[in-house]
Amino acid sequence: MGQDKGLILKKGTPWARHMADKLMPYGLPVVFSVNASHLNAYAAALPEARLVVDSVAADGPLKGLLSVHEQFPDKDLLLLACDMLDMDTVTLNPLIDAWREGGYELYAYRQEAFFQPLCGIYTAAGLARAHTAASMQQLLRQGKTKSLVMVNNEAFRNYNFL
Repeated sequence: MGQDKGLILKKGTPWARHMADKLMPYGLPVVFSVNASHLNAYAAALPEARLVVDSVAADGPLKGLLSVHEQFPDKDLLLLACDMLDMDTVTLNPLIDAWREGGYELYAYRQEAFFQPLCGIYTAAGLARAHTAASMQQLLRQGKTKSLVMVNNEAFRNYNFL
């Protein structure tokens, strides 16, 4: 896209803030995983935000997830991509409910053989073993994962265009 998606504005608000606002009803603390080259831009756009610079030797979204886990090793993490602008409570509620019921280390929606990893819950125990995974898909396939059935496919739409 030529720029960091989290900093793209929707009605004057960065996409990252828009997505964090979707988590407010749940009372969850929000942490933003950011590339070091975008740290100053995020700090300016979201001055009150907790920012964690991607620092782990991994690729793609796994790098951000593991970087946050490194900072908060005893916390379970709900990962939500900043470009899933249509994410809704119909999708988030069952995910959080499944995590509260427990019994698994990873919680994610699945469509046939493909997990939707960018809206999932990753427990501290599951992430402690994640450093050997080459990708989010591998992590979810090999871990003790609770697969949820997608109800609203539109909630997982990624906005990869302006």
